[in-house]
Amino acid sequence: MPRKPTSLAERYRTHRAAFELAQQLGCTPKEAEAEIARRAARQRWLRTLARLEALKNRRGTPQPIHGADPEPPPQPWWLRD
Repeated sequence: MPRKPTSLAERYRTHRAAFELAQQLGCTPKEAEAEIARRAARQRWLRTLARLEALKNRRGTPQPIHGADPEPPPQPWWLRD
């Protein structure tokens, strides 16, 4: 859910941006607002992926996922004690 503008000036800036994009795209201002929200979500997603890649490619000693040793695979009944 989009954050509501905090002031009247911010609200006017938001509407103007939507109106100008609507003129460029040839659509309604409501559709332009949805496009602005979609583009913002895409930018957030790309920033998140970049942070994830940076964490994955970080140099240093790899940290184990958990401290316990994994359980051995189950054995057939004739090999159990």
